[in-house]
Amino acid sequence: MVTQTTSALFAGIPRLVGGGLSNEHDLAAACPPEFMKDNPWSRAAMRLYHDAAQAMTLKWKSEGVAEQSRQTQYFGALLDGDLPTRERFAVAGWMLSEMLTEVPA
Repeated sequence: MVTQTTSALFAGIPRLVGGGLSNEHDLAAACPPEFMKDNPWSRAAMRLYHDAAQAMTLKWKSEGVAEQSRQTQYFGALLDGDLPTRERFAVAGWMLSEMLTEVPA
């Protein structure tokens, strides 16, 4: 799923202190409704948050290692941010859906 706001997912600035993204509240407001309810992508984001070792099996859309690293940095910053849990994992699921070719098993 690609939306006009997809580019915003990786456009904020990761905060070094306290985690989060400079645009995380805007992302939460723009998050597609299908991510705001229970869905495989948001569940995968929660699993990755609790078990980062699962990241070894991710199937990336981007083949560039630098881009994968950048997206991983944004994903991690978002998960360390101050959004309410439901919104945090909704946006994280949305991010994953744009980063990966399939939901991590």
